Amino acid sequence: MRGLELLSPSHPPEVRDHPELAELRVQINQQWPSLPPPLPLEWTETPLVSIDSSGVPWVIAPAERDPLRTTRGATVIPRNQRASLKRIDKLGVPFQRIAIAHELDPEGPVRHLLPELNQGPRTCTDADARTLVGDVPPHPGVLRAVQALDVMVCGGTTVVPARVWARLLDPIVFGIIAPTPPPQHGQLCLRYPLVAWRW
Repeated sequence: MRGLELLSPSHPPEVRDHPELAELRVQINQQWPSLPPPLPLEWTETPLVSIDSSGVPWVIAPAERDPLRTTRGATVIPRNQRASLKRIDKLGVPFQRIAIAHELDPEGPVRHLLPELNQGPRTCTDADARTLVGDVPPHPGVLRAVQALDVMVCGGTTVVPARVWARLLDPIVFGIIAPTPPPQHGQLCLRYPLVAWRW
């Protein structure tokens, strides 16, 4: 999955080799070997803006504070990924929280924060996270129809507004397991990447 470097900052050895996390990781791996390797990261109750090692900016937040939640409070996840999450849920892994990370367009609203983010991650408000992430992308079926119509009508030269052709970005959904549940703000936890997709 792209972007996992973001979410894997370099911790000093005493943090990377945290004995409780190491033991928890072994226990989870023995019981659910199909899970991908987790990332040892601090839990955050607020949206966090960061840059990964390749220079790509991201916003990560608890699922209930996801910047792309609808007005009804639903998290926007494509059908295939929802099906994958349901299959993972049936495994009975004791995830205590869910977090969602969104790749940001470095040419978008985050551009003015990049110099500051090069110094390290920073928290932001829910409103700032929504501004940085932008609107919920159009349904993939609608986008494909617009693309097909654009090619038929314009022969490949686009007249579709830039907002429709906005850069496609990656979200990643993580399952969180703390050594002493529930995860506390700033507590080092295991963060399992569960699903990702490209809008």
